[in-house]
Amino acid sequence: MPARRPKGGAGPIVVRIVEATGDSKKSWDEAVLAAVKAAKVKTPVGVEVGRLWAELDGPRLSRYHASVKVAYREAQRVPVRRSR
Repeated sequence: MPARRPKGGAGPIVVRIVEATGDSKKSWDEAVLAAVKAAKVKTPVGVEVGRLWAELDGPRLSRYHASVKVAYREAQRVPVRRSR
């Protein structure tokens, strides 16, 4: 699906992706949210969850981990043409 342009934006828009990991003691959902926060992206537009894993404490899960790719939009600079 092509990236939608934000209203009022000028110039082409590029969607970039950054990879990050996160963890939580509560759930995989919180581990994914921690990974998005760790990506330090101002306005994420999507997330792809690549891998989920957990640590065991006996028969129970003790810490949840998530590896994700976070997508965000970035305005591309338009080169300025100079006339001779």
